Amino acid sequence: MNGTKLREELYAFYLHGDAERAKGFAEHCFSLMDALFCEGMSVTAQKLLQYDVIVEEFVPVLFRHCPYYYETGVLTSLSDGARGAKGHSFTQANGWTYQRNAHLFREQDETLYKLCEAQKSELLYLICGPYNDVSQHFNFHCRPFLQIGLKGVYARAEEELERAKTEDEREFLHSVMHGMKVLHRMAEKFARRAEELLESEEDPECRKMLSMIAETAARVPWNPPKTLYEALATLAFLRTAMGSLEGVGPNTFGRLDKDLISFYRADIESGRITEDEAYDLIAQFLLIWDCHYDHDMMMVGYADHELENTYVLGGCDDDGLPLFNEVTALFLRATNEYNIIFPKIKCRFSKDSPKAYLDLINRPILNGTSTVLLQNDDATIPALLRAGRPLAEARDYLISGCWGIATPQEKYDHGNYLNLLKPFEFALHRLTDRMKRTALDLEFFDGSADFEDFYARVLRNCERLLDAKLAITRRGGKIFGMVDRFPIFSSTLEDCVKNHADFTMGGAKYKDDYHLLFGFPNLVDSMLAIRKLVFDTKKYTLDAFLRAVRENWEGHEDMRRDALRCQGWGDGSEESCSLANRFNNDLFEIFQSRVGTYGGKVHMGHLTYTEIRFWGEKTLATPDGRRHGEYFAQGLSPSRLKRIPAVTSVVNSLAALDASTMAANSVVNIILPQGTSLEHCEGFLRAVAHSSIQSLQLNCTSREELLEAQAHPERYHHLIVRVTGFSARFTSLSKEWQDEVITRNFYTQ
Repeated sequence: MNGTKLREELYAFYLHGDAERAKGFAEHCFSLMDALFCEGMSVTAQKLLQYDVIVEEFVPVLFRHCPYYYETGVLTSLSDGARGAKGHSFTQANGWTYQRNAHLFREQDETLYKLCEAQKSELLYLICGPYNDVSQHFNFHCRPFLQIGLKGVYARAEEELERAKTEDEREFLHSVMHGMKVLHRMAEKFARRAEELLESEEDPECRKMLSMIAETAARVPWNPPKTLYEALATLAFLRTAMGSLEGVGPNTFGRLDKDLISFYRADIESGRITEDEAYDLIAQFLLIWDCHYDHDMMMVGYADHELENTYVLGGCDDDGLPLFNEVTALFLRATNEYNIIFPKIKCRFSKDSPKAYLDLINRPILNGTSTVLLQNDDATIPALLRAGRPLAEARDYLISGCWGIATPQEKYDHGNYLNLLKPFEFALHRLTDRMKRTALDLEFFDGSADFEDFYARVLRNCERLLDAKLAITRRGGKIFGMVDRFPIFSSTLEDCVKNHADFTMGGAKYKDDYHLLFGFPNLVDSMLAIRKLVFDTKKYTLDAFLRAVRENWEGHEDMRRDALRCQGWGDGSEESCSLANRFNNDLFEIFQSRVGTYGGKVHMGHLTYTEIRFWGEKTLATPDGRRHGEYFAQGLSPSRLKRIPAVTSVVNSLAALDASTMAANSVVNIILPQGTSLEHCEGFLRAVAHSSIQSLQLNCTSREELLEAQAHPERYHHLIVRVTGFSARFTSLSKEWQDEVITRNFYTQ
């Protein structure tokens, strides 16, 4: 494989004019769809019209040095399928149905809509949509297409027609069948395009690629794949085709080593392919996604380096035994040798993971290329079991998007961020105007009789935030199905076809909410400081301490130093561990007693994206010693205000929490020292497996190296760091983001 030529060809397409191309295509399709629209059209009929126009109008793009057929030209290069063109102010062609009906979210209840917008603008929570996650974190389940093809999914829907009882049910099933046919037409257009290009192509290697596409696209994925190449081609095609048609971002390819190993072994045993040829196919598959954007572009905004494209390796098999096979090794090798950053790679591990597997993951991390998210099976599977997932599903879980935990058959919403620091800030700083604007009735902390009284107020304020958010999403989100439908996406969710209903109409098996909490470490540290300095030692009165915080610690440096010296989350002390465990368990009980947006359970976790900066900058001082505008702690990572030297203290702290309470996942950042050996890193991960750390973002560097890279970027182009839900070259980060990484905790072993 000529990786250089492939990269050049892909970059030439993706880095030049993609926005103008996608915008022009959208305008053309919108005019056609508007002309064909008829008053009284159902939402489903509108969506099928959208499918038909896009598939009729798109022109397949094939690359001379690439064996895969996937590029539709419908989306911008940074788009994961979500209808809004990332970084641009236009809606892509796949957003016509949603854009036509989105006004209904507001018009159903203008007062409710304004209240929701007010609460979001005050950073109480984040939703990727008006009331629902309407465009991202869609866990597109590819396994049915690998097993039975589009034809098999079509047949399932057709069979269910005999049991359909209403016109709505029949319309849904017909829409699934129509979606499968549209995808088939799309693939056939790629086959015809390859045949056209073959007429003038003279390069033997390029002719080979085009011949593979012409022969395969005519059959697959209408028919299920039979070879490794056909399986990879199916995954490549479906990701972009589904996004181009449906208007939502398919965030994962699934568990590739588990799903592809049978194809690989059949190819090897039959002599159809060699290991080197399989490696080339996998490397080419990864490169087509990695070349969608310029890794050297400056990261300044909210999600500049975020493409929401992931896959999972490792973990365990159906019997609970460690999964590590030939395909696992090939993907890790290709990721390392070609410096792949996207797709984002999620590596599941446990205390029983093979050393060879852990070494393959750890070696590049120790060499300064942290592109892997590590996910702890021993903490994650118990959380899924407690959430009500059967053992087989819990063992088969995925990590998608940034840190999204889900079984392959469900649509989860990991765009539900709940900012626990905001009600704390409102109450602490007595921000009555903001409380009134957001209709949030909170208890002030002034006059707390003792620590138990103070703690109870903190907890009740968190509870009121959750209830306020759920009250809005339960009311506002119920009309999702009147705004948009997702027949193709719904066809892969367990029970949608069986229940004859779209995901937006409650057809899926699971209807749970996932809420990701901000600020847990800062709150724990704040409560520890108040308990010790106000109620235990009585060194300061509550009034004096709260006044110091309200004054941003100005003129109160001695008091701030005392707060910083108090025990804090991550230091391994009995005081911090017991309070954190109590607070986490109390939050869990609150969440367990609530009903979610769709009538399911409400799960919690601790995750923080780039809000560690952008929301931190808009949050007033807190009792842990944090000043106005300073960073939040990320997920369950200890605050950088606490200089904790030993990583064992952090792991011991995380062992104090009950991982089974966090079915929405949690994330921890850890930076190991340069010079850490493979053996020590392996031992470290096995120790982590015994804690409640779920998602581990691991870097191996030093503050000195990062400062040197900041001063001399030309020498450190190779340095890749795990930032927040994604990895990026350190030299591509803005000064502000470089400083954020540099100010994190650097641990000894």
